[in-house]
Amino acid sequence: MKKIKFTDRVKYWFDNVMSKGTISLILLLFLITAIVVVISGAISAVIAINNGEEASFLGSMWISLMHAIDAGTLAGDTGSFMFILLMSIVTICGLFITSMLIGVISAGLEDKMMSLRKGHSLVLEKNHVIILGFNENTLNILRELVIANENQKNSVVVIMDDQDKTEMEDLIHQRIPETKTTRIICRSGRMDNLNDISVCSPETCRSIIVNATDDFMNIKAILACSTLLDRSDNKNAYITALVFDKDNIQSAKIAGNGRIEVFYFKDSIARIMAQTCRQPGLSSVFTDLLSYAGDEIYVEKIPGLEGRTMAEINMYFSKSTVIGLVKNGLPMINPAMDTVVEQEDKLILIAEDDGVSIPAAKPAQVNTSVFSQEKSVEEETQTTLILGYNEMLPQIILELDSYSVPGSKIIVSFAKPQDEEISLPSANELKNLTLEFYEKDIFALDELSQLLISKPKNILILSDSQIDDNEADSKTLLLLLQLREIARTTGIKFSVTSEMRSVENQELAQITNVTDFVISSNITALITAQVSQTREQLVILDTLLSEDGSELYIKPVLGYVPYNVPVDFYTVTASAVRYGEIAIGYKKVKADGDFDIVLNPEKNRPITFNKDDSLILVAED
Repeated sequence: MKKIKFTDRVKYWFDNVMSKGTISLILLLFLITAIVVVISGAISAVIAINNGEEASFLGSMWISLMHAIDAGTLAGDTGSFMFILLMSIVTICGLFITSMLIGVISAGLEDKMMSLRKGHSLVLEKNHVIILGFNENTLNILRELVIANENQKNSVVVIMDDQDKTEMEDLIHQRIPETKTTRIICRSGRMDNLNDISVCSPETCRSIIVNATDDFMNIKAILACSTLLDRSDNKNAYITALVFDKDNIQSAKIAGNGRIEVFYFKDSIARIMAQTCRQPGLSSVFTDLLSYAGDEIYVEKIPGLEGRTMAEINMYFSKSTVIGLVKNGLPMINPAMDTVVEQEDKLILIAEDDGVSIPAAKPAQVNTSVFSQEKSVEEETQTTLILGYNEMLPQIILELDSYSVPGSKIIVSFAKPQDEEISLPSANELKNLTLEFYEKDIFALDELSQLLISKPKNILILSDSQIDDNEADSKTLLLLLQLREIARTTGIKFSVTSEMRSVENQELAQITNVTDFVISSNITALITAQVSQTREQLVILDTLLSEDGSELYIKPVLGYVPYNVPVDFYTVTASAVRYGEIAIGYKKVKADGDFDIVLNPEKNRPITFNKDDSLILVAED
């Protein structure tokens, strides 16, 4: 065995001291100073005694200490050569030690500031929302949470990502300059690391949003959050997470261990696109319902309505619309109109805010004689043109097929992307649609004009998911301008639904006369924010977006109430009840063909509809 030298032991000890940080270095410097002061004090006392002078050990130590910490003391020294030499050595040692001490303290403060800058300190908050992952979707979620928290004091949202803390804060201040009653705290760390997540205090949070950009990191983060929540006494907190691949939904649920609501956004966006394409204006309905900026969906327990049926209950609310019940923990959208409200039931309603829905003492009276006896016009076969390709296209086609009248046609056109396999539904998978595909450069005006020879009633533009947001939206804007020019020169009339990736770019597209927009990233953020606030929302929204059960429809007003006759919305609501439907708003068509969407109108205000106006309904078909 190799013999260990004394110098090696000293070096090893010194390395260990250095590695312990600022405090240990300061203590070491104090120890060295004490040793110098004690030794020099003893020598100074001996010199004084040898010179026949009176001296004490403590007094000599004090003089040595003054020389060590104040170099100016040396200038006033008198005495023997040996004393002056000794004090000079002490002063020089003091200068070195003081310099090192200042450097150590400065470095320690700098390290501490850097640590604070990186955001590693513990968050001491309660009832806060944690967002793991910082990206464009996070900013959209934050906007909604800020609005949702307006009626609450001192709300807190904690964001953690492995990005620089100050960079995240700067971007948030730039994009969301006014956070109102919400404080936003940023921390740096890995979202799949237990120690890093612990900094965000999940044991006291209200909910956690996992918002990574891929499913692998999402599932790891879900597993980490679930582990920390299980270790804590926080029984009410839950996780809201996005998944990008349908096959990973079950894995995410297993990782969440019963504490998670998993949202597969591509299915939801595909359904919204398909429904909006068929029913222009529906995207605005979904956006308004999902956003906290207007009227949105709440789940509340409101006493005093026990024994009332679904057919009666909306007659008690002038500024809210009941669309369902939560019975035994199970949300039910548009249940049978004879369903009775029981004491433990909660109401699913559309309202301006939570806590504002107060039922009247007695139901509103309705004049049933003004009910329209006309039936809605039967839906005709339609031709739909889809321009562009992304991974949601097959699902959109299948969704359109489930809603379309037999004999309808869908035309799909795009230039096939390189090195990517394209999969479209086969004829056997389609029940109501016939599918035609044309490989064309849809951005060439002449080739686009050829596609419009078939005179499609509806056009849907899909965003290219393989390129960045701005480039994809730029291509979409070009298509919209070209479609506008073709419509102007040929007189062909069609509605256009366009997928956009950015809210800012939507504003640029307003001049293209597009009928409706579907901003996929915005809708995804809206749903995530809603579910993070109320866990039952995911089932409610999934039901409204699904082809099974009740969903949102826009139907002509003529099937419910007459046009050019003032009626209040109580009358509209009562008329819809005859068909087992719930009226939640209306679509008002302007003279120029544009329209306004009005959700949850005051039921006691009279409205005069035109023949082109429509009602927004929750219905089974």
